[in-house]
Amino acid sequence: MLFPTYEFLLFFLIVFPLSIILKKNVTFYKWFLITINLIFYGLWGLKFLGLLLGSVIINYLIIYLFSWKKYQKFFCFLGIVFNLTYLGIFKYYNFFANSLFEILNNLQIQFSFEVLQIIAPVGISFYTFRLIAHLIDSYYQKIACPSLLDYSIYITYFPQILSGPIARGKEFYLQLNSAHKYEYKIESVIILILSGLFKKYTLSSFLFEFSRLPFSLPEQYSSVDLILASLAYSCLIYVDFSGYSDLANATSSLLGFKPIQNFNMPYQSLNLREFWRRWHISLSECLRDYLYIPLGGNKYGIFRKDLNLFLTMLIGGFWHGAGLNFIFWGAIHGIGLIINHLWQDLIKKLNLNISQSFRFLPQFLSWVITFIFLTFSWIFFNTSTWETALRFIQGIFHSEITVSQFNLWQLYLVISTILLINFYGDKFSQIFSKILKQENLISQIVITSSFLYLILMLGPNTVPPFIYFNF
Repeated sequence: MLFPTYEFLLFFLIVFPLSIILKKNVTFYKWFLITINLIFYGLWGLKFLGLLLGSVIINYLIIYLFSWKKYQKFFCFLGIVFNLTYLGIFKYYNFFANSLFEILNNLQIQFSFEVLQIIAPVGISFYTFRLIAHLIDSYYQKIACPSLLDYSIYITYFPQILSGPIARGKEFYLQLNSAHKYEYKIESVIILILSGLFKKYTLSSFLFEFSRLPFSLPEQYSSVDLILASLAYSCLIYVDFSGYSDLANATSSLLGFKPIQNFNMPYQSLNLREFWRRWHISLSECLRDYLYIPLGGNKYGIFRKDLNLFLTMLIGGFWHGAGLNFIFWGAIHGIGLIINHLWQDLIKKLNLNISQSFRFLPQFLSWVITFIFLTFSWIFFNTSTWETALRFIQGIFHSEITVSQFNLWQLYLVISTILLINFYGDKFSQIFSKILKQENLISQIVITSSFLYLILMLGPNTVPPFIYFNF
């Protein structure tokens, strides 16, 4: 059940009025939330729901056993191993099995084993990340052991379980156990809904076809088409996922939980460090807190810091998907971040101060280089194999096809619109918020309905799946 669908609209039209009635009674509201969470996830498949509940119960039991101080470290280790094994079986088994078979075949070693066709539960990467993060926070006593009900609500919280944003347990429990829920402003929720629908339903859906076939069969497209396809995908993954985050935050706000900023106009970044502070913020912060810092962070010298950066991005890439293309994507970002850190350290040592009047050109060049780097790296992210990615890159520089299929004004218009949103999205939101605040109720309804009608008219008949549902 996708957010921008009539099925979800019907579901939420039932859920929202009930939430208003029950919200002030903390106990009733908790039971209400766990019920709708399980119904929402159960609609994706009862087997998936059973696996989720089993994982929740086992993890809660491990957290509960942390009260045995003597064996705390052992139980924490056991919990992390369990979650990684759980994720590995459902998401990475086929990758490792096929890789092993290919290696043995190349070595001409005869060995047979059964390759299982395992379907990964929806949202497994995101809810496993929450489980591990909560486990670590509990081990370090950053979170007191919650009740099983509270813990279950946190892990299964339906606006976030499929693709985030990744809420922190401590903040979530404070809001869950308070009778005074987050007091949203209706104009902010309207903006989030319209923004999410425009990005996902209209812009993302239009770009979907431009980035599907070229990344599967790059040899059938001209160099110009492949360049346009790579630009289209850079824009697609931004509007697709930030659109989803907007809708998730709008839904969460209406249920009484503070929205979590997950994107902050990332394509205006002047370097990779800035990009990862603006892109998928909740995941970036989790990778920092639960991977980079435990590895040692920047405490043990430059070499160790660079190694930790590389490992964090490599593991982050593999977390996204079971394939060498994702590992390459993570490695590319790891190397890019190392170069970025070394360059900025060099600038500090040289104590170069560029006057304000001459900063535009270096900043513009930094933006161009960063955007080209990001667009290049997304090629590995969106192709099914690293070999296809290399064929795609080769096709950009030399293709047998000379006729362009994608040289369309509509594509240029959509890409330009997305770049405008990326640079001036906050300004548009502020202007629209002022309009909604100043006008009367009838005008608000007319303005909102007009924007909604325009979005629906420009959108497709069917909505493509969210990209991050694959992870």
